Amino acid sequence: MYELIILSLLIRGATHGYVIAGVINDVIGPFARASNSRIYPLLARLEDQGLISMHEEATSEGGRVSRAFSITSAGRVRFRELMLDQSSSPREYRDTFAFKVTALDQLDREDRIQILEHYIEFARAHVRHLTREGNDLAGSTSYGHSEAQRAQFSSVFNHLVALWQREADWATGMLDGERAARKTTKPAQARRSPR
Repeated sequence: MYELIILSLLIRGATHGYVIAGVINDVIGPFARASNSRIYPLLARLEDQGLISMHEEATSEGGRVSRAFSITSAGRVRFRELMLDQSSSPREYRDTFAFKVTALDQLDREDRIQILEHYIEFARAHVRHLTREGNDLAGSTSYGHSEAQRAQFSSVFNHLVALWQREADWATGMLDGERAARKTTKPAQARRSPR
């Protein structure tokens, strides 16, 4: 996810390393922290891969130098690949999707729709699975749990179902907006095309 965060920041413009580190830590916090000894080697690796470029700037009268990073054309391609990726880190995908939402405006509408449609199905699959498993657990005595334990499990499953349903509803609202905007822009594009 760090690579996506970095590229999504740089696609908007050159950014200093300390800003990148701050955003990464804000995203993964409040209990996890990414140290500079982890972030700067990642920036160096992305530079070696040709995805970003670095330039140094003097930022104080004493000549203190800070590093600013920019995205390259190869980095823009990689950014889109990461945004459209639907198979990496499925356990972390909810967090990854939340960050993708902050960069959706950097993609064309059809890509945004694809990402949103996938995430809605991802969330609904969780709702279906958790509902089915919660129902199985609630109606079963083969687990060996007491009635009180089954009620606690049921409460957890209900909570998770509600969480994933909210995720699906949130993404559906964004998708509805994208589809509505697509309908209003297509006629204008069609009028401009014939020449």
